[in-house]
Amino acid sequence: MAGSIPSSKFTAIYDTLPPDSQRALVEKQLIPLLNSVEKTRARKVLSAAASLQRRHAKMPVLDLRAKKYEINALLDELHRDAKRSFIKDRSHRSELLSETVDSLTDWLSDIWSVVYEHNVEFAHAHKCLMFAASTLEHIGSGRCRCPFTNMYVSVTLKRRNGKHVKTFNINGAHNLEDVLLFIWRDLFLSLLATGGDKLKQEVPAMLDEIEDLMGWNALERILYGGRKCRHGFCDDDNDDNNANYGDLTESEDENDYYTENDHDSFYGDPSEESHYGIHWPWRICNQMAPLRRHIETTMINVFKKTPSLRLFNALCQLSNEPTQIEETLKQHLEVFGTSCADSFVATLDIYASEDLRDRLISLLDSHMHLLRPRDAGSLQNAVAVIAEDRTHHARAMQIIEKELLDSARAIRAAVFSAFSQLDDVANKSELSEILKLRSHAPGRQGRIEHWVDAVSTPGAAAANPMAFAAMMFGFPLPGLDPGEDADPLGYLDMDPTDPDLEDLREEFRPQLKQRFEGWADTATATKGTHTAINKAYKELVETMSFLRATDVVDEMISRLADKPSKHFVCDGLEALSAFVKTQRRRMAEQKRRKEGKASRSTPFAHTAGPSTGPPPLLPPGFASFFGPYGSAGPGPGGMEDVD
Repeated sequence: MAGSIPSSKFTAIYDTLPPDSQRALVEKQLIPLLNSVEKTRARKVLSAAASLQRRHAKMPVLDLRAKKYEINALLDELHRDAKRSFIKDRSHRSELLSETVDSLTDWLSDIWSVVYEHNVEFAHAHKCLMFAASTLEHIGSGRCRCPFTNMYVSVTLKRRNGKHVKTFNINGAHNLEDVLLFIWRDLFLSLLATGGDKLKQEVPAMLDEIEDLMGWNALERILYGGRKCRHGFCDDDNDDNNANYGDLTESEDENDYYTENDHDSFYGDPSEESHYGIHWPWRICNQMAPLRRHIETTMINVFKKTPSLRLFNALCQLSNEPTQIEETLKQHLEVFGTSCADSFVATLDIYASEDLRDRLISLLDSHMHLLRPRDAGSLQNAVAVIAEDRTHHARAMQIIEKELLDSARAIRAAVFSAFSQLDDVANKSELSEILKLRSHAPGRQGRIEHWVDAVSTPGAAAANPMAFAAMMFGFPLPGLDPGEDADPLGYLDMDPTDPDLEDLREEFRPQLKQRFEGWADTATATKGTHTAINKAYKELVETMSFLRATDVVDEMISRLADKPSKHFVCDGLEALSAFVKTQRRRMAEQKRRKEGKASRSTPFAHTAGPSTGPPPLLPPGFASFFGPYGSAGPGPGGMEDVD
């Protein structure tokens, strides 16, 4: 019945029109109707329009176009300053950064006032906040971040009557995202409280844009007003950046605001306390549940695309029904958990944290081929969990032995790429002779240095000091490749957490040391792995006998230390050397214990009774006393016993 009312039909059509058509319709069709209606109704419409005019008379203007022009001009000046600083000794980077940040912070209070006090332009204010967040992300991604991260920033959100609502004292401009997320929370709550149905439908799209720019962590932090604490109560005094609320003076009654005394009646869970804002009226507080549902839905969609253990835990803590959300996420993992390597690793992490041993075994038996070398940590956690089950202990031992040997062989392959002559017969013989010498024997160190020179890959050895000096003066050196030992991928170390560079790091910066040590620690912490450890030790000593001499390993590492592209080989050698040294010490300790136990278990000789063994040997003095025949019996000229 309601659908047949002309106003309902008009509203349904009006909502489907683009903004320009909506404005044209109002100007050409609706406004002229005021001239033909009753004067009472016309005065009522005019009174409502005048009331809105008075309410928004002092509303700040959010000129996004002008702000973009201003900020982009400052960023261009930053780029020009970076070029000039190579020639000139001075740079104005700090001043330009400060001016850029100040321009953004002065704008934030206006954005908050428009969405929270005036309850208008929500979509436009969201675009302004997105621009501010992208600008901070762009500045923070530069090489020299010290002026940016050490900058002190103070941001104050003020009401239209000049009263302070909240002040943020921030150490580091990168922490301005806390203020942005605080404003975003008030934006969404005000939109849900005062916006129409069509505007409310835009909330999921806005949350998707925030997640795309700042990650799903930002969605979680929106509920906490931008605070970095997760899941549970966190007082303002414990924040990294202090934030203080101002006076609550407003034309509305003070009883309309949420206060500390209302906490127990409003929230059933103490962890909810970190969600409230003391400046909120009740109509804003009532929108926390809808906002939580929107954020939870968006995070679930993110989990379906890129699952992870941290996101799984965050959703379980965030939801009011953790058991139900946990089952939903696990059902999704059962279907899509093996679709790619990243999803498979996330599934292993989640199942290991939940102690789902049977599911772990099923996954490892069917899709273990999806794992990459950089996924060793997840596999180690999974194996440690299944090893606690007697049913799956044998399978865990197989995985530990295989991975421990594979990681050791990977280091061996990397070592042989730098020392390709290790298998030469003459070099093997020389190493055997070196190992026979004592650790501080004369000439040992010299022989070690000559041996390392002999086993090094041709062309990889360091240049002669005189040749290096000649090269510095510009004299060409035949056969020398200037970029051979350079590190063309040094930019990989600029941001070690960048996920886009993971494949390159795995190829050019493999974590060989971490992988081997992780499996060695897993084997040590698991019962019944002594066979695997001994097998790895024997293989290492047989294939890389130089590991038995620490000084030889140190000399090999010193040859690679000045080559950044070979640092991962140095780390791997150190890990193998430490493992061999530890196992050798452990085996020696076990041998001493066995010998001590055997000596303690040997019975003492009896003091009486016949003896079946030979007589004890006498000292030389006693032997000479008995003459050349000793005391074994009668000799020539002696007296025999007779009956």
